[in-house]
Amino acid sequence: MERTPAYWPTRIMLAVGIVATAAVLALAWMAPGLPGLGDPMFGVPATVLGLPVRVVGDAAAVAASLVGLVWMVRVFRGPRERPTRWRYRDRR
Repeated sequence: MERTPAYWPTRIMLAVGIVATAAVLALAWMAPGLPGLGDPMFGVPATVLGLPVRVVGDAAAVAASLVGLVWMVRVFRGPRERPTRWRYRDRR
């Protein structure tokens, strides 16, 4: 099997995406114990839909990171030899 010229850069980008997603998950897991962002300045914590702002922000970051990783894997595993079905023109 012959490798394409972009074999290693593609693998490196996928590895960076996996490491970044793992970092986001780890930081979101540790965030509730860390002081700082989201702490009330004047004693009344801010909420969004009844949840603390920090929890909503962490959930949004984790969701965005997971969607991005799933999309990267989808593109990575896509067809290489033949064009995809969703192309705007027919290549016969």
